[in-house]
Amino acid sequence: MLADRFPHAQQFEDVRHCGAHNLCSVDVLTAGFPCQDISIAGTRESNRDTRGLRGERSGLFWEVIRILKEIQPRWVVLENVVNLLAVNDSHDFETVIRALAGCGYVGFWRVLNAQYFGVPQQRRRIFLVAGFGRMPPFDFLADAAPVDAIPPASQSQHWPRPADVWAANTLLADRAASQIAMGCTTLVAHANGWDQMAERQRAAEDDGFCLGLDAANLAEAFGAGNAVVTQVAEWVAKVLLTTS
Repeated sequence: MLADRFPHAQQFEDVRHCGAHNLCSVDVLTAGFPCQDISIAGTRESNRDTRGLRGERSGLFWEVIRILKEIQPRWVVLENVVNLLAVNDSHDFETVIRALAGCGYVGFWRVLNAQYFGVPQQRRRIFLVAGFGRMPPFDFLADAAPVDAIPPASQSQHWPRPADVWAANTLLADRAASQIAMGCTTLVAHANGWDQMAERQRAAEDDGFCLGLDAANLAEAFGAGNAVVTQVAEWVAKVLLTTS
């Protein structure tokens, strides 16, 4: 996907092989280090205690710290699951803060939910923004307004109601790391909408996702469910751009 959208972007297969020797100077370093050893879902799937930053996968956080020390960008943006705040009695999150401070980075953290950015899904993620020797804009702790919140089904609705504006649990959410309203276990009532299924089918094909939730496309949908929501990333970038 990255190669298709950004063909000129430099790509590396292993973050452990990246550093000052092959990375150029940048203003912002972003990192969503692996969450398998942190998330509640990962613990449930593996049937073991949460390893957190001691895990082989989530422990790649230390590669982020190494790269920060080597190239020293102006800003760093970290993203991970909300359980990072609680894993190992919150000692891991304290470790993250201390590690950043040890590199000279100070800043803010906040939990952002995709549904308040006009996206029809529930996806809460923690974002931490820090600057090298300087605090990031205070706007990161303010409301991300204006946003298009998804109203709950218990309130009165205006018809017609597009089927993809409902944030709800779906069959996919039982097996993936997010709740994507692709319509499976949620019944959506759309007045006079007999032709809507055909329109949704075309929309799904245009967006590049296979229809249905069979084994053939589960991996693709799972990857989309784990990705950073672009609207949230855009808001973070816009706030940083306001800083000289």
